[in-house]
Amino acid sequence: MTHPQPRPSLQPIDLPPLPDEAVAALMDFLHEIVFQFEGRCFAQLQRYHSEHTPEQRQPPILSDDTPDFDDPLPF
Repeated sequence: MTHPQPRPSLQPIDLPPLPDEAVAALMDFLHEIVFQFEGRCFAQLQRYHSEHTPEQRQPPILSDDTPDFDDPLPF
């Protein structure tokens, strides 16, 4: 099992002003890269997140502050 490394912080990119059509095309291109990456590496991403985020797999702890869904009031 590997230990998670801290994420590097992204530096802001100072892009020049772009026409609307170029912005839309760039966004479509970036989305396509992400979709293909997720499709190719889906199993690895699932495995990594299941090993490194156990708190998301734990059921929530119910307390007295939890709403009572059997309450007869409709609100």
